[in-house]
Amino acid sequence: MTTAIACAASLVAAAGCGESDQEQAREVVQDYADARNGGDFEQVCDLYSDSFKQELAIEQNCPAFVEEQTSGADGELSVVDVRVNDDRATADLDVQGPDGPSRVGLTLEREDDDEWRITGLQ
Repeated sequence: MTTAIACAASLVAAAGCGESDQEQAREVVQDYADARNGGDFEQVCDLYSDSFKQELAIEQNCPAFVEEQTSGADGELSVVDVRVNDDRATADLDVQGPDGPSRVGLTLEREDDDEWRITGLQ
C-alpha cells in the first residue's frame, strides 16, 4: 500500500501536480507580479526566457536592468487574466497607481523543459 501511494505521488509531481496549462501559466504570471511587488528582481529575471534576456541584451545584468526599469514605478501589480493557446500565453495585469489602474501585458511560451517563461512585455 505504501509503495502504491509513493508511486501515485511521484506521478502527480511529474505531471506538474495535475495543473492544467492555464494554471501553470497563471502561476508564472502570479510569481512575476509577486516578485515585482516585492522588489525581487532576481526572481523576475528567473521568470524571463533566455531568448527574451538576449533580445534585451541583459543576460549579465538582468536584476540591475529590471530594478532600473521599475524604479519610480508606483503601484502594485495584480493579475487580471491569462489566456493559453497551445504553447503560448498572454496575460493582462493591472498596475494600481495614484491615478488609477493601468494595464500591462505579458507574453509567455512553454519551453523545452515544459516550463512557462515570460517572452515579452507590452
